[in-house]
Amino acid sequence: MKENVWQEQQHKLGLFTEKSVSLFEIKEIHQNLLIQQAAISEEIAVAIIRNEYVKLSHLLVNRSKIQSAIKEIEFLHEDELNSHVSMNDRISKALRDAAITMESKGEDILLNVISNLDKLNKSAHSMISKATSISNKTFSRGNQLSHQAGKFLVHKTSEGLAKLSDVIQKRS
Repeated sequence: MKENVWQEQQHKLGLFTEKSVSLFEIKEIHQNLLIQQAAISEEIAVAIIRNEYVKLSHLLVNRSKIQSAIKEIEFLHEDELNSHVSMNDRISKALRDAAITMESKGEDILLNVISNLDKLNKSAHSMISKATSISNKTFSRGNQLSHQAGKFLVHKTSEGLAKLSDVIQKRS
């Protein structure tokens, strides 16, 4: 008698369903089934990609069983789960909005980085072009000076040899 009164009180509070399963357990089971359904969906995609038709067949049967269990739980405990699902929807929407915001900001940052890298590339190209031009002019001027020095040296050497030859001729 005392036990029936306690169960009746728990039932009134909504802590237990008709089958003495707590609402928390029902929500937990429902959530686990949803997670299993998502995991099987991923495995199905992999099985399709890998052409594993036997595994695919087993996965489809398991998914069907899980979907049936989910539908049954949702049918029997529709009111209790709505508050749980709406919370999941709110969390999902918040995460989706955050992802969209981060994606747009990420694209802006990426465009900014690309623009800066482009500017850096152009300035580096300009500096390298200027350095190459200066090096070319420096080598050209060095070659001219070397040629002039060699020409001057040959001219002075020939003048000196000519004078030496004149001196030698005069002595002979």
